[in-house]
Order: sequence, then structure tokens, then C-alpha cells
Amino acid sequence: MKRKTFRIMLFILGGLLGLLVLYHLYLSYLPEIKLLLHFDSHNEELLIKIVRSHGWEDLIFLFILNALCVAIPGLSNGIFCVLNGILYGPATGFIINWISDILGQIVLLFLLQRLYNPKKLENSKLYKLMMNQTYPQISLTIGYMIPFIPRATITYANALINKDFKERIIPISLGSIPMAYIYAYGGDSILHLDEQRIIKAVVGFIIIAAIALLLLLVMRQIKKYTKKA
Repeated sequence: MKRKTFRIMLFILGGLLGLLVLYHLYLSYLPEIKLLLHFDSHNEELLIKIVRSHGWEDLIFLFILNALCVAIPGLSNGIFCVLNGILYGPATGFIINWISDILGQIVLLFLLQRLYNPKKLENSKLYKLMMNQTYPQISLTIGYMIPFIPRATITYANALINKDFKERIIPISLGSIPMAYIYAYGGDSILHLDEQRIIKAVVGFIIIAAIALLLLLVMRQIKKYTKKA
């Protein structure tokens, strides 16, 4: 009961902190929001200039919010990853997305180990899928690339498969790269109202997820075939 109560309190505290940071960002970006509500092609250049004029304070707030959304199970950081692309461009947006994603995953890993019993996941289909691979570490990396799988579930599997902290960081760091860039690229495309780039970002998002899922299934079949042989 104590663990359950603490988990609920932690979730509420994280949610409140996230709302406060979000409210601060709302106040900070209110001029851009008003400009967007009355947008036309003549003020596009002005909008881009205002959006990209914010300093380190807003960047830090967005970084914290992005990491919080990763660290709290059940929340998604996708919208804020896109926002980073809108505000800071594809290159800087990617770096913010990637580093905050890694930090959020580390916090999530720390919380899961102390608030839950990872052993309970050993009978889950995802854990069995990861373990039924020739190279579980590669499977985990691919798992982190698939946006439709809850991060908490992948992190649980990571905690069970890898006992060393350095080994746990490798799949997190590598698996976070593709989506961190796609989100930033898509956000920058939205700001410039570039339909072709937006379509490319959406298609890239779907392709990465599909290829990652396919690789997991193929690797599983290869291991089954190797065992039979």
C-alpha cells in the first residue's frame, strides 16, 4: 500500500509540475499564439522571427517538460518534441529531444526499480519477445524506436535484461535518435508551412515504426529457425 500511495503521489506531483511548466510556456508564447490565430501569408516571416527569438529560459523549461513526460508512465512527449522543432529548428530541436529523452528514460528506470517489482514483467509478451531474440540488446534498441510501445514497458524489459547501468543506456541512447529527429524535422516543417516536408516527416515516422517492428519479428523467427536447426 505504501508503494502504491507513493506512486500515486509521485504521479500527481509530476503532473502538477508539468502543468506549471506548461502554463509558464503558455504565457511566454502568448504573442505567437495570438499571431497564429490571426495568421495569413503576410505575417509568416514575422511569426518565424518571433518564435525563434526566445532564449535559454524557455529552452530549459521545454527540456524539463519533455523529460517529465518521458519519466511519468502514461504521458507522451511527442507534442513537445514537435514543439522543439518548431521553436529551435531541426538540428537544435533534435538535440533537445534526444538528450531530454535519454534523461527522462534514466529517471523512469530509476523510479520503476524503486516503485515496482520488475520480476512481475517476466511473463509479459513484450519481455518474452525481447528475450526470444538472438541479440536482446539490439531488440531493446529497436523497441525504443517504436513510438506505439509504452516506454515504461520497454524500460521494464531493459531493467530485467541488462543489469549494468552502462548496458541499459546504450539501447536508450541509440533507440531514441530516429524519432527525436523526425519530431524536430516535422515541427520545423509545420512552422514553415511546408506541406511536402510535413508529409515526409509523417511517412518517415510510419516507416521507422514499421521497419523496427518488422525487424523484431524477423529476428524472433531467425532465432526459432536456429534452434530447430
